[in-house]
Amino acid sequence: MECCYYLVFLPAAAAGVLDGFSDLQLRRLTKLYRQRLEDATADVAHAVAFSLYAKTVIANVEYEEIAGIDSDKASQLLLQMVLSKEDAKAARAMWQSFTDFRENNAFLKVKKILQEIEDKGDSLHKEINWAPDEVIHDCLVAIHRQHQEILRKRNATLALTSIHGCKLEKTFPLDKHFTELLIIPSLRYQEQVQHELLARGREHAEWRKQVLRRSLEKVRHHEIFGSSFGKCTHCLYAVISGVAGIGKTTLVQKIVHDWAERKIYGQFHFLFQFKFRELNNYQERTSLKQIILHSYPYLEKDLKKIMENPNRILLIFDGLDEFQEPIIFPDIQTKSSNSETKGTSCLYLESWCSIPDIIRALFQGQLLLGCSVLVTTRPTALESLQKAPVHLYAEILGFSEAQIKDYFLKFNSDTKVSLEMLAYVEDNAILYTMCYNPSYCWVICSSLEATFTSPRLRDWSPPKTITQLYANYIHNILKNHAREAEEPRELLLKTGDMAYMGVAERVIVFSDYHFHRYGLQPSNFLSGFLMQILQKENSLKDVVYSFFHLTVQEFLAALAKFFQTPSPKLSQLLDETSTTKDGRYEIFLQFIAGLSCPATTGQLKDLIGEVPQENVYKVVDWIKQRFESAQRHKIQLLNTLYYLFEAQNKALVQETMGQVRQVDFSFQIMSPVDCYVLAVALGHCQQLQNLHLFNCSIESWGMKSLKNVLHKCVNVRLWMANLTDGCVEDLCSALCTNVSVTDLNLKDNAFTDRSVPTLLQLVEKCSSLRTINLCNNLFNESGRQKLEVFEGKMKHTRPELKIKV
Repeated sequence: MECCYYLVFLPAAAAGVLDGFSDLQLRRLTKLYRQRLEDATADVAHAVAFSLYAKTVIANVEYEEIAGIDSDKASQLLLQMVLSKEDAKAARAMWQSFTDFRENNAFLKVKKILQEIEDKGDSLHKEINWAPDEVIHDCLVAIHRQHQEILRKRNATLALTSIHGCKLEKTFPLDKHFTELLIIPSLRYQEQVQHELLARGREHAEWRKQVLRRSLEKVRHHEIFGSSFGKCTHCLYAVISGVAGIGKTTLVQKIVHDWAERKIYGQFHFLFQFKFRELNNYQERTSLKQIILHSYPYLEKDLKKIMENPNRILLIFDGLDEFQEPIIFPDIQTKSSNSETKGTSCLYLESWCSIPDIIRALFQGQLLLGCSVLVTTRPTALESLQKAPVHLYAEILGFSEAQIKDYFLKFNSDTKVSLEMLAYVEDNAILYTMCYNPSYCWVICSSLEATFTSPRLRDWSPPKTITQLYANYIHNILKNHAREAEEPRELLLKTGDMAYMGVAERVIVFSDYHFHRYGLQPSNFLSGFLMQILQKENSLKDVVYSFFHLTVQEFLAALAKFFQTPSPKLSQLLDETSTTKDGRYEIFLQFIAGLSCPATTGQLKDLIGEVPQENVYKVVDWIKQRFESAQRHKIQLLNTLYYLFEAQNKALVQETMGQVRQVDFSFQIMSPVDCYVLAVALGHCQQLQNLHLFNCSIESWGMKSLKNVLHKCVNVRLWMANLTDGCVEDLCSALCTNVSVTDLNLKDNAFTDRSVPTLLQLVEKCSSLRTINLCNNLFNESGRQKLEVFEGKMKHTRPELKIKV
């Protein structure tokens, strides 16, 4: 079998570190990294196996067995074979092969692991010899089992609201309904120039591409502590970030439940879980002891004994972004014994301190030295932990394509209905790309389920835009769960006013004070409608509420402002919110634009009344003005294209886009949804002189959207667009009948010899084409020759044609 990888022998510090390991230590190291190595070598296991065969550490029959199966299973079998050997010769040869291959682009994950080993150096000896003591003191066995059973019952089910039928809530066994999330080890901060969900959605698309290319590693929920991830194996402090609704709290529930069932983290004898939104209620000083006993009063008799062994304790704090007080860590460089922090010193379990002081003391090892701490947060709150001694940062990316399908299949017991809903969403780029976020996925499934399971709604058109989706969502809730005594319009608008205050002032947790302020009695929470859109939290000292998802809050805010604001003041509101630089109004403004569409507001007419036509005209005029002023600002222009899409106003799109001659989004990462929205807008252009999308990472998804508008373009720049062989058919079908395009720039992509026949077909049929730039693709010599020979043959009939290879 021909091996396509070239050995590059380079001196490496990792090899020097491993040379000092005994056979036993090397086997332990391999076991510690086993899962990560299986993932890292999934695409290259055959090459590694060939290297081991060449070094005679595995037999020919073993190599043939690995070479004969697919790559994912091959990597698992490779590690199994290496670890099954009586000595460590095979393991040592495998690590040496990793060093040999480290500069090959196919070994990016392996290279990262080797770099990590180099950085850890001699400390690796301590890590691989560290073994947690899982034996619980006799006097704590009974309370340990009681604590686990209580946590198991608390976290055994997922409760999700239902928007149709008489049941207000759906409950699912966590084990059966939980869908694995894509988690990566990373550390990123974000200035909120754009709305968090928009910015992260675009970044998420790029990071997902890297994961699929296997250049990023995945962290499983049982690998946060006690694995090779992080700065050390004995990881004490971990932070998991993710946007609103991405699944942080559900992930915490899964971790707690699996620990209680003794499936994971056996090194921890006791686990304590807290929510930052509940800790907000501590206005005065308290102690860690009081906080623990408030949530776990049955531990009072044994708490002192439990705390004698801090390294067997895991504390989980969920939702740092919801905490109202700053947690300020001292600068490590300037830290001294005399000036550690301005806060009160928290040295003991009973020490009376503020909540920020307690959290800071835990991270700094001043309180419960040796305990482990896990914090979850949105990315926008990460900066407060920048100076904290965190061992592992990880980010939840949400669902992969396979996980989206899994979620849909679990959502409805009727597989046929689930597959119909999934098929509809897959045909709608906007909705499908939203599904990476579990909360969006829930809203989409809930909304579509009512349509696909109700005979009277079978002929009704499902939502196409985000605004239509949420209008449908709210309509279904009010139709199925509002009490007869409720006035839908008044309830919607009052709730929307409170929601807008939250958007404007960045309030996401609401108290009884907020309810009274907007004429909503807290007793109204018994209302079916409010139970669907708000989550009630029986916190430590009070009852608080939050919207099921931030976008529900933003939709209701937009609804209230669109239907209640007088026309002159609406213009002022749109101008003010659109110029706010921190991006808090971006989704709100998309919803305002979407509410100008009659098809969207039509489904709410029986609940909220006639649409104020003057406001529709004001929104349309505002979108026109935004389009004119955004021409030189790529992010603003892209946001305006979203407004056009949500408005679903053909005349408006024709007026704004009809005379456009150039579109340039170069160096702007374009998600699949961005490409879809752009394609819809370009469909109304008469002819584009220049379409510049170089270095936009549009890939195959983007090409599927854009293929229907490329025939309108003269000069097309798709250089550094991450186009592969999988894109070439769409590219060819788009341009084969094009009589406009003269210059096609496809340099620095990933086309191989497989694409050459289709590319030749494109060049032959696209008679207007003068130049096609294919430089710096992945053609072999034979592919380049075919392209050059074809250019020579065409010289007689098309002397102006140039194929650059």
